[in-house]
Amino acid sequence: MKKILIPVDSSEFSKRAVEEGVKMAKAFGSQVVLLYVANTRVNYSRYEINLSAEALQELAEGEKKSAETMLNSLKETFGDMADKVEIVILEGHAIDEIVDYAKESDIDMIIVGSHGTGSILRKNSLGSVTSKVLHYVEKPVMVVK
Repeated sequence: MKKILIPVDSSEFSKRAVEEGVKMAKAFGSQVVLLYVANTRVNYSRYEINLSAEALQELAEGEKKSAETMLNSLKETFGDMADKVEIVILEGHAIDEIVDYAKESDIDMIIVGSHGTGSILRKNSLGSVTSKVLHYVEKPVMVVK
């Protein structure tokens, strides 16, 4: 197993997925991609919030900076293997970007948390992103609870 993809958000389940990723990467000497998708497709008009293009750009830039800080912190958990960890931040809809990245990259396995920050029904079902990764990606997927 040469390369592992770990899509993350700020949820506890993502942190657990990274912990499992550390174990797998160390066991197999794998490279790791920590992937964060900044959601740039939020429809603020739906919430009756009028934001200028500049304000929307500021929000997106702030999210990317926060993501970079979080990803660098997660990268440190790999210890002496941190040099084998790549950080990727994409913009768009999480499921589309994760599926496209997994299909277009030389990924051998995906490790994903069972739920993300947007999950409501945590006890009985998988989160929507995790469910769609399982459905649309033709690579082995480890789901971490």
